[in-house]
Amino acid sequence: MKKILILLAVIAVVAFFWPKEFTSSPGFVSQETYQQFEATKAECYGFERLTNAEAMAADAPGISQCFGWLAR
Repeated sequence: MKKILILLAVIAVVAFFWPKEFTSSPGFVSQETYQQFEATKAECYGFERLTNAEAMAADAPGISQCFGWLAR
């Protein structure tokens, strides 16, 4: 029984920290589009890693990975 509880705890921790991809910034857009993005954007509660830093320099939307809870 103790092994099963430990296994379930490990599975829960791994599932919580499994990377989830999301758009972290809209890139170069109009003010109206930016306000709409800010109102509906996802937030990462945990660790966040930007995956396309090179493309961000060219005004592309930021794509990040969230290791934790991703709330929309």
